[in-house]
Amino acid sequence: MIVFPETRKRIDRYFRALAGEADVVPILAQINEHVVKLYKGDMQEAYTNAEKFVEMNLAVFQYYGLDMPGFYYDIYNIEAEALGQRMNWAQNRMPDIDRQHPLIQEHSDLDHLCPPDFKKSGRMPFVLEIMQRCYDLGLPVRIRFCSPFSLAVNVRGIEPLLMDILYAPNFAHRLLTFLTDEVLTPWVMAQREAIGQPRASGNGADAAASPPIVTVEILEEFIMPYVLRMNEKIGNVTSMGYWGYSYLAKKPQKLRRMLELMAAVSPSLLMCLDPDVAITGPEPYVEFAQEKNIPLMLGLDTLLLQDGPIARIVDRCRRYVQAGARANRLVIFFNDISVNTPPQNVHAAISAIRHFGKYPIEDRSLESFQMPPIPSFESFLKHYWAPHSS
Repeated sequence: MIVFPETRKRIDRYFRALAGEADVVPILAQINEHVVKLYKGDMQEAYTNAEKFVEMNLAVFQYYGLDMPGFYYDIYNIEAEALGQRMNWAQNRMPDIDRQHPLIQEHSDLDHLCPPDFKKSGRMPFVLEIMQRCYDLGLPVRIRFCSPFSLAVNVRGIEPLLMDILYAPNFAHRLLTFLTDEVLTPWVMAQREAIGQPRASGNGADAAASPPIVTVEILEEFIMPYVLRMNEKIGNVTSMGYWGYSYLAKKPQKLRRMLELMAAVSPSLLMCLDPDVAITGPEPYVEFAQEKNIPLMLGLDTLLLQDGPIARIVDRCRRYVQAGARANRLVIFFNDISVNTPPQNVHAAISAIRHFGKYPIEDRSLESFQMPPIPSFESFLKHYWAPHSS
């Protein structure tokens, strides 16, 4: 596997952006199945073979010229599968929870649940090998976990868990405590141990903990305290990936409270995502990030990237860059590059951000943007492998 010199410069750009020193707004992206399709790989191999997974993801990351490699496996499923949760392996799709058969169907099922063996259970060894391979390549290693509430959803089911919160709150707290203390906290430590970095940042993902699925009151009692509990126990733990703020837009106090809770569990980066940002406009999040002096990450809509048209993608990128620049430390994130997203749409978004996001950011017109020529992935791969071909 090859890491280009310019790749390392772009990685450095991301860290400089967080310090307010970047030359251009950096771009990160979640890419799952799109990687495998573009690479013409096998989906099941990609999500079970760490060497192949890293190879595919690194090549696609460098093809698009993103600023920070993501290496997104199916982040929400690893711990649940290791606990014994049934999975669905559909053809040409990454694995997902079998939501028809939750692991905890009765409260008594929790009594029989044992913590996983992090070196043997499910695909936890697959994740540890990914991290070791990235670390050996000199790439920033991101320790990930499914945040406590979303993990509880995956092993209990969203409707039963919400009913527990309403009618059996003691059980809900017991489940969340078990997952936090016996599964997630030691899992983060196992990942740190795998790369020999005992204080490396642990990043949780918590999409299920979003309005209108949950209320701000549920966030306050059943969600954020468990991320904070992890942080108190082992330090340097954050949680992101919350949605649904647009549902609170007509209740400014509720919206502000949600942003405050998000900042509490991710004090070094406020992540706000489409479609909510597109509905409300980026301004509320920019103003909050300015007030709190927090770097801001704005996420671009998956369907916009998939369906276009390119002119609309470019317009959205321009708007977010120009509005978000007032937060001083801005990062753009592509929520997910889907399996059906045309590569030219991704390149258009990246090129637009590179154009409109040059510091100092100016009010450049839409007409000033011109799409550069883009090589096909096949031609890129020929160049990519050429120095190592015999």
